[in-house]
Amino acid sequence: MTALPDDVRHWRDRLAAGDTEPWEEYGVEFLGEDDTPDVFDTGYLTPAELADPDIAANVSAMAETGALITWVAELDGGSWVGLWRGPDDLPLDRAPVVLLDTEGQFTLALGTTVTEALCDELGWDDERYAEVARACRHAGVPVRARGDLAEPSVTPTPGAFHDRRYRELRGS
Repeated sequence: MTALPDDVRHWRDRLAAGDTEPWEEYGVEFLGEDDTPDVFDTGYLTPAELADPDIAANVSAMAETGALITWVAELDGGSWVGLWRGPDDLPLDRAPVVLLDTEGQFTLALGTTVTEALCDELGWDDERYAEVARACRHAGVPVRARGDLAEPSVTPTPGAFHDRRYRELRGS
């Protein structure tokens, strides 16, 4: 696997040095290298549920999709942030940022860096976006203005990959 993008390494280094700013204030926890979202933990499912073809297909499709993502952060509320390597195993510095919500939905985030994606995700309005972006810039990480954030373009998207695998596993 290629090295993590500069902004992710910056935040992990700061965290390792005991500096949680600005992310602690915004409910972001950067993950360790081997951490994975607990959404992939199926221990809560009963044997009967795991025997259900729809559930089994979704569990497998989620795991296969998740294996193609390098996870980097968790948000308060249970959403996860990662880098979509996809089936083509994109280098991490070119991988788009993906969000996984508590409902198991994968979506691509705006921005070309994890920092930009986090600013957009946490900045529910322009004022809040500017506040989060300013804190990141103050910490030495560049962030584009909200209107300049790039929309990612990759095929397949993590959502499309998951859906295709689910259908294949279901035989439909």
